[in-house]
Amino acid sequence: MSFESFIKVNKTISNSYVEEWKKQGKKIVGYYCSYIPEEILVSGGILPFRMRSVEAEGTSRADTILSRFNCSFVRASLDLAMQGKYNFLDGLVVMNSCDHARRMYDIWKYKIIGKLEGIEENFGLFFISLPHIITERGYNWLLEEFTFFKENLEKTYNITISEENLKTAIKTLNENRKLLKEIHKFRILDKPKLNGVEALKLNIATTATPKEISNQVLSSYLQSLKDREGISDYRARLLITGSLIDDPTFLKIIEDVGGLVVSDLLCFGVRNFWDLTPETGDPLESITKRYYEKISCPRMMDDHDRRFKFLQELIKEAKVDGVIGTRIEFCDLNGCECMLYEHELEDLNIPMLSLDRDYFVGDKGRFKTRFEAFIEQIE
Repeated sequence: MSFESFIKVNKTISNSYVEEWKKQGKKIVGYYCSYIPEEILVSGGILPFRMRSVEAEGTSRADTILSRFNCSFVRASLDLAMQGKYNFLDGLVVMNSCDHARRMYDIWKYKIIGKLEGIEENFGLFFISLPHIITERGYNWLLEEFTFFKENLEKTYNITISEENLKTAIKTLNENRKLLKEIHKFRILDKPKLNGVEALKLNIATTATPKEISNQVLSSYLQSLKDREGISDYRARLLITGSLIDDPTFLKIIEDVGGLVVSDLLCFGVRNFWDLTPETGDPLESITKRYYEKISCPRMMDDHDRRFKFLQELIKEAKVDGVIGTRIEFCDLNGCECMLYEHELEDLNIPMLSLDRDYFVGDKGRFKTRFEAFIEQIE
């Protein structure tokens, strides 16, 4: 187990940790969204694996099922599944994150499971329904959904998820989040100890490796940061928000022209590790509380004011000079959110660049030009 092998996880779908896990006869379950309760999976001895599309070169296979008016990230992940890149999975959890991701449940059920080589009929497929507003009734709804999810996991894989196992998993996941939050503090220094590319690689790796291993690597890495020389040769301190980013190449374009991504509001980033699960009381209720009330994404329709307040806190804490908001084409949720942020930040004299993009980082020259112009505007 080395830091080099851990950080390389971001480059591929499968990895050496996944392969070793499968050799031991253990289960791996994929999931699309940061609202999926990892604690419940971990407590059943299952490795949670965040779905990504980093190896995809196109969507020609997926386009035979989904129209091109769907999110290119979702189409790319489906294309990889149709190539057999996700055959190491023993199950998949889908939720109503957005209409595009929600559609994956139906496609896997009717077009993938039992239809493609490597995905057998006994493949576990699960769906969790999350309310779009935060209310007491919604909390009770989600608690029931998580309870059903736990019971379905036990039935599908013939396992028992005890209250003690849930409590242990909560502590393991909280340790992981605390380590990532401590590492985040080194991003926001006047002379940051790591850049945005490295931070994203770390966050991606934690979603594709066993949490115990991840915690060991992060703990060692955290100690090494303390002796590292800070970064001072940057032109602007930037925060990035908007649609999913699971490929560090996009951030590298920003940082190659003098920007430094010192913070983010992404689901492969701050939004994923910021909130901890309460370690007292009924564990399933604590898990539900954490996921329902955590820093939300635009799918939570009544929570924009709280998200904007949190964004302001991140900007102030990291001394951000400008914000970059990105929207993958056809992502209406983040498109509307970025538009609101743009107007709200303008009132606070904080410049923001809103950028529409495809999942695939193809036209690097266009992005480079836009980022250079934005940094010049800040300067």
